[in-house]
Amino acid sequence: MSSPATAFLGASTLLGKYWTERRHFDYLIDKEDFHRTFGHSFRMLVCLDPAVADGPARMRKAPDMDELQTYQLLTHLADIKPEFTVFVTTCDMLPEDADENTPALEKSDDPFVQRRITLHREVNRQYGRVLNVHLPEIVSHESSGFNDLMDTLISPPKGKAKLPFAPFEKHQLYFSRRILGDVERCIPLGIPAIIPAMPPLTTQEIVQALRPNLEDRLPDYSPNQPAGSSRTSIHSFQWLDPKDGYLVTREDQLELLLFFFQSVCA
Repeated sequence: MSSPATAFLGASTLLGKYWTERRHFDYLIDKEDFHRTFGHSFRMLVCLDPAVADGPARMRKAPDMDELQTYQLLTHLADIKPEFTVFVTTCDMLPEDADENTPALEKSDDPFVQRRITLHREVNRQYGRVLNVHLPEIVSHESSGFNDLMDTLISPPKGKAKLPFAPFEKHQLYFSRRILGDVERCIPLGIPAIIPAMPPLTTQEIVQALRPNLEDRLPDYSPNQPAGSSRTSIHSFQWLDPKDGYLVTREDQLELLLFFFQSVCA
């Protein structure tokens, strides 16, 4: 018999608060409350990767915390019995030019990325129906620790030292408040993965829009600087026509950037 219960794992985190403010879940669960899932079956479980829950930039700088929280989740996966799971993670286990048909990396020399790979693999191995949500560069105007570039533009360092960001690196900024609407549009499709791909903006374009006074502190271009991400979505037509692989137009992405960050970067 199907269980009517729903659960949200990571409910008190930034993305969890956005989601659960607008949707009812029978169980609101955090890391210290795993025991509340034991012995229960769930019709639907929303599960946040620790890197998504606590901020990718923050967790990269706290590898011991990331390892502990990822391990805790891995050890409890078998204790949670969902019929359908929405697993929200990062794009780190996907190549920088990937779409939803691109296989995830099997291994990485970066321990942070390897933890994402391992968790992604185990969630999909242990659970039957999974919608994998691969978020690009998550940003929030309400909380630090999600993206180093945006944190720096909100609170730039004093002095005239060069900023440690490649001027032409492409960033696919994903605004955290979009999460509920973007994911719920895809749940009825019955697909295994989505990438809410946003049009790439270069570091220089983002700085010009939000902090033009910092543009002269960007380093000069050099060929060995990172190129950044240009991931696309084969499901983007569910959000927007024409079918260019992105959720919004480039012009709308710039407007969203200014809407969310102009006041905090003033």
